[in-house]
Amino acid sequence: MVPIFELDPVHSVSRVPLRVRFGETDLMGIVHHASYVVYFEAARVSWLRRRSVTYQTWATAGINLPVVDIAIQYKRPAKFEDELIVETTLSQVTAATLTFSYRILRDGELLTTGHTRLACVDDAHVVRRIPVEMKSVLVLPEDSRLTSMP
Repeated sequence: MVPIFELDPVHSVSRVPLRVRFGETDLMGIVHHASYVVYFEAARVSWLRRRSVTYQTWATAGINLPVVDIAIQYKRPAKFEDELIVETTLSQVTAATLTFSYRILRDGELLTTGHTRLACVDDAHVVRRIPVEMKSVLVLPEDSRLTSMP
């Protein structure tokens, strides 16, 4: 699929710090595989917030972004109390979808990679083109004043 416009690789990345909580681990103290979906979601919501928009703003306008595809590759385990960085990149925008790519790091070591693809749908769950005003937000750099934890 060909992107509908070019993304600036500098502006399309955000880095979010997260600390592994006890409830996100299994009996071995290793992050449970399902927790990574939550990490991706928190980082993606933060990515948007750092560009001064929220899911709620768009949902109120009838623009919804459900996840329609997700992939995760586990390379090294994360553990309870680890301080992680979730690097989120808007990697592709098509007429009706957004793809975010993720890298989770601990002290610079790559632990996990993955991506999510979100479809733009209306309140009736019908796929729609991404509105022009939404595209204009997607190319903005993050606001450095909004880089706190999610």
